[in-house]
Amino acid sequence: MVKGKLMRKIYFAGGKMLSLLNNVIPKNENKILIFCKGPLCDNSEALFHFLLKGGYQARYQIICVVDKPSRYKEYQQENVIFVTLKQSLTAIFTAKYNFFHGEMLAIKPTKKQVWVNYWHGTPLKKINHMLDKLGDYDYDFFTYLTAAEERFVPIMAEAFDCDIQKVIVCGHPRNDYLFSKNWELGKLSIQKERYQKIALWMPTYRKSRDGTIVDTKEGYLKNGALPIFHTEEMLKELNDFLKEQNILLLVKFHPAQNLDNFQEKNFSHMIFLTHRQMIEEQIVLYRLVKDVDCLITDYSSIFFDYLLLDRPIGFTIEDMAEYRDSRGFVFDNPLDYMPGQSIGGEEDFKKFLLDCVQGKDKYKNERSNVNSKVNHFQDGENCRRLLDRLGVYKN
Repeated sequence: MVKGKLMRKIYFAGGKMLSLLNNVIPKNENKILIFCKGPLCDNSEALFHFLLKGGYQARYQIICVVDKPSRYKEYQQENVIFVTLKQSLTAIFTAKYNFFHGEMLAIKPTKKQVWVNYWHGTPLKKINHMLDKLGDYDYDFFTYLTAAEERFVPIMAEAFDCDIQKVIVCGHPRNDYLFSKNWELGKLSIQKERYQKIALWMPTYRKSRDGTIVDTKEGYLKNGALPIFHTEEMLKELNDFLKEQNILLLVKFHPAQNLDNFQEKNFSHMIFLTHRQMIEEQIVLYRLVKDVDCLITDYSSIFFDYLLLDRPIGFTIEDMAEYRDSRGFVFDNPLDYMPGQSIGGEEDFKKFLLDCVQGKDKYKNERSNVNSKVNHFQDGENCRRLLDRLGVYKN
């Protein structure tokens, strides 16, 4: 995100000039660009692996823009190249197909290009153009924007301030991992049979890394802004409970979360994971999500995806009023789309985990109803579907 009015003016003015240049440069029908300003992850990672597994590189040159190309030496082969952002301009101008899951350079695609923004998932919280506090931005640098279900088409169009016809329902590529057979817990040296249950806790961020966005009150920003458990002593008590019940709790922080006030913690039944650690250890998040028995989250889009697995979900909502006032939600009553136990404090948190251990699941029907409203496709074929929709075929 470009900060400051002057910097934004310079950034977008430069983008207009580059867009004019883009219009006159010939395009290569057989060149695919996967654009990531950071590491290869999320929807881009899923699409990349699908392309390679399907042998699309026999027909297309596949170029990945990442922060550290050396990290991906094992994937480089004929027609598969990793480059840095500085090295990517030629590929941006010449590739017909461009895929990205967030911020793109301020360059508009031509009519001879197909640029797809598959974003970070299905939003429950307001994003981008819906938020006045982010400032005056143009988010429409794509041919198509994807959504997981028809009811989110107008929501995504509003969030990116684009023509509604640009939003296509294809599902999220990363959700294909939820149907894979890979055992990702092994990368963390976790033996599932040692525990009664393995739970995953994925809170959304409350304060962004750069401090631009703060979506809750100061009292909730301790311990990496973990909800419910705001002190070291509270976390120790939680670990005692987890040990007693033989539950392993994986805590995965949001990539955007400011972790300046979070200290490394060593608990017997809790493992804390950061985005950087996941990348360095080559842990694919959505394969890990597939391996756990239940999910605890809040307003993060992860739960919309987790519904595809039909497993228990708990929602920490202690700061929902503050979050609504600061950030806001895309629905008037977000709880209508949150099919699981509401967790307002420590006892609720423990009760949810106990229910999972004991096999109590009173929200199963509710999950099924919401899943049908938010995930049009439930078959693990989103990558193929998206490529077919765009006319990208390996033969």
